[in-house]
Amino acid sequence: MLDIQPLKSFDPPFQVTSCIDDHFKTVSNWLGRDMRTMYADACVFEYDADSQQLLLDRIVYPRLNLSYLNTYHGIQVDFRDRNFSGTTLNSSEDEKPFLDMLQAELDAGMAVLVGIDVYYCPWSDGYLKTHARHSCLAVGIDQKDQKIMLVDAYYGKKNMEMELQLFLDISFYYATFSKTDPCFSHNDWKGLLSSSLYDQTSVPTMQNSIRNLEKFAKAYSEEGIIISDPKVDTQHAIFQWMRFSLARLRYASFIFYLHELSQEDMLHTIGGQYLELARRWDAIMHQSIKSSFSGDPVNQRQKIYNKMLFIIQNESELLNQLQDLA
Repeated sequence: MLDIQPLKSFDPPFQVTSCIDDHFKTVSNWLGRDMRTMYADACVFEYDADSQQLLLDRIVYPRLNLSYLNTYHGIQVDFRDRNFSGTTLNSSEDEKPFLDMLQAELDAGMAVLVGIDVYYCPWSDGYLKTHARHSCLAVGIDQKDQKIMLVDAYYGKKNMEMELQLFLDISFYYATFSKTDPCFSHNDWKGLLSSSLYDQTSVPTMQNSIRNLEKFAKAYSEEGIIISDPKVDTQHAIFQWMRFSLARLRYASFIFYLHELSQEDMLHTIGGQYLELARRWDAIMHQSIKSSFSGDPVNQRQKIYNKMLFIIQNESELLNQLQDLA
């Protein structure tokens, strides 16, 4: 069994974290590598104003930049889906190949990221309560006792046992890791910063994100957050709102990484300001959900809208400072 210490991706007091981030942080540290360039795109924000979806479902934040993770840190990740729908596998046809792959990776000394359902995890908040996507690291298999050992960095749990057959039934995706040689020098911090602010045609993608945030805020003031089923809709709204804070935490980590490379004091200051933005978006989440439960009155939405505009203005000012540094 692999001896891997679970790590959180962001320092306390932030509770807005992602299991994927926590497990990437855990694996990269175990491999003796960094991983923060994969947050370079974190604050890019898209909003589909023409969508017929509910407000919070019109937002899009980018996935982690796995290309940068490989290029700058030498960690290659390969995600694969299994034949999964709902809460159990559609078939058991791939069980043996999946198990053989896990055993081969573990025998080679490499953990495997595995998707699971928290409903079946005794150590999770959702155990026997709710079905939700989660992830762990597979670190060992006991073929004799038919157990699999998992590290759950999100919950800070190490070497948790699960019945092997149950795991095979509920694990809906996996990702393998491999070490490679980094391709780019870490010394060009300005080039790395510029790549996070502009696309390949030098269009300022982050300024587009500011405009999209303003459109989203305006739509919120007009529509609010609809909660039809408190149990289901509230959980979904919290998940979607948390992405705002998570994006700022991720980008702050990226900026702090650039500060370590450059020793540019302004980057350290800006990184701290992005942490403050994460706190403010978290406050917006709580205020908006509270407002929705009190009927989402127009005057309350207007107050929250004004706070959003203030936050967005701060973000715009930070981007201007970053563009000057780049």
